[in-house]
Amino acid sequence: MLSDDVPSYVIRYCEQLNEVKWTWFYVQMMEAVIITEELDYLFYVLKWILKTDFHDLAYEMYFYDMINPECSSESLIKDEYRAMYSQRYHTQFMEDLSVHR
Repeated sequence: MLSDDVPSYVIRYCEQLNEVKWTWFYVQMMEAVIITEELDYLFYVLKWILKTDFHDLAYEMYFYDMINPECSSESLIKDEYRAMYSQRYHTQFMEDLSVHR
């Protein structure tokens, strides 16, 4: 069901999903793959995202992109999607930052 080039931690995550959760995750990943600038970087970021109880993978990507813990000069989100996701998630991002302070 998963490609051979998918990292093992993603495969382990998917193996524990039931059919409904698998379908949900698949839809989440389809959006993530479309908006990402770099697929390898997306899989790198997934190491941390999959350890959390996330509800919206695109928001998690936006959050990670904004806090940029790796100090990456590259954005995780393609330029053509960045403004749309910023508009959609900026308020939630600011609320999440205030909770963690």
